[in-house]
Amino acid sequence: MDENKLTLEDLGRNRYRMYQLKDGFRFGTDTVLLAWFTASFVKGSAPVKMLELGANCGAATLLVSARRDNVCIDSLEIDKAAYEVLKKNIEINSLSGKVSAYEGDVRELPFVLKQKQYDLVFMNPPFFKETTGPSSAKAGRCELNGCLEDFIKAGSSRLIPSSGIMTVVMTASRADEVICLMTENGVKPIRFMSVHPTSQKKAEMVLVAGKKTNADTQLEIMAPLILNDKDRMNDIYNKEHTDCFIL
Repeated sequence: MDENKLTLEDLGRNRYRMYQLKDGFRFGTDTVLLAWFTASFVKGSAPVKMLELGANCGAATLLVSARRDNVCIDSLEIDKAAYEVLKKNIEINSLSGKVSAYEGDVRELPFVLKQKQYDLVFMNPPFFKETTGPSSAKAGRCELNGCLEDFIKAGSSRLIPSSGIMTVVMTASRADEVICLMTENGVKPIRFMSVHPTSQKKAEMVLVAGKKTNADTQLEIMAPLILNDKDRMNDIYNKEHTDCFIL
């Protein structure tokens, strides 16, 4: 791959670095928060098998891996160029024994992934339907290669029954869809956190977690996350959290 088409960032954890396509989807706050939220469900030191759907160049996968030593992550991406960069990011961070990249579609998972079950599936699906959203939204933001239902259905199919956890970040306007689709696919919502620019503005994003189980569960509404709270955001970016979402 032509490195002139790439940028290289320091992820600020474990000396991890990450290439991104200059003209492709670029990770942002939603990806960072998804990784933080997801890592909070990894308890203890036992190995945890994880799957990211729609990994793009691998930012969330890398950030979860940097937060937790005991995870093994399979990362699925449909876009050929992003998939090639994902493989490159695994290589430059020496993660070949911990992270595996797969090229494929959430609507028809690669055969090897269909043979596996995971403790945790995480995803940052396209925020906008194909006909909605900002005109500047790139392919990674619009439902061109699978809709929200496709992502949640695929994730649910790979979770370990009775214990598997799913985590999703989504635009706040579609929070009800996430909860309904999780429920319809056998994943019971257990944690919900809204993300606001300031304490005076409405939510822009939500973080939702669900559990694949037939047992009774309770949805816990967490304290809202305020992005302009510098102390709180610094805490999220720079510290570890193992007691935020006790199951």
